[in-house]
Amino acid sequence: MLAERAPLPDIVTGPAVFFGDDACLTVALLAGLRGTRPGRPLLIVDGANAFDPFLVADLARKSGIAPQILLDQIRISRVFTCHQLEALLRGRLRDAVQRFHAAAVYFSGILDPLLDEDVPVREAGRIFGLIPPVLRALAAARIVTLCACLQPLTMPGRERLFPSLCELTPWVFEVARSDDSLQIICRKPQAMTWTWEPQIGFIAPRRWW
Repeated sequence: MLAERAPLPDIVTGPAVFFGDDACLTVALLAGLRGTRPGRPLLIVDGANAFDPFLVADLARKSGIAPQILLDQIRISRVFTCHQLEALLRGRLRDAVQRFHAAAVYFSGILDPLLDEDVPVREAGRIFGLIPPVLRALAAARIVTLCACLQPLTMPGRERLFPSLCELTPWVFEVARSDDSLQIICRKPQAMTWTWEPQIGFIAPRRWW
């Protein structure tokens, strides 16, 4: 899928955060797809509204498999509001993991619904408080768990959301673009850097707005 000069570690129980360049959304998606197994799909909670089926289809073709086979390994729930995110965190995600026997869960833009200026700061903090037990439960079930955030924005009253998310996870990766390659920089648990040279073209996701 990607040519790797040095492989990223297998994230068995996670959770892991990817942040930085827009391409972090796709790098996290690819890491999630690595965790899938036949009959055990990847569940995507798409708060960034950035899932790109065309990229997945292109990835499948360049990997020598039919696009539908890879797409069938994905189940997606788009999240447009903080209260839709809350409903998933309160039980719908757990039910979906059980129903589909999911091997991996990918939160694309997990903080995006909470950074909406129309969402009161206290409400954003309350809903964020639902994230830690969900991540712990997924880790305990050995579900590969990935969270992606774009370069964190500083918003009054929400400055701690991104640092708090990183504190919850054993792995934190920064994604930076460098010419025709990506630098994947491990910020936690220890400093490491990998260079990925995409073979599927431009991998920054489309943002559907």
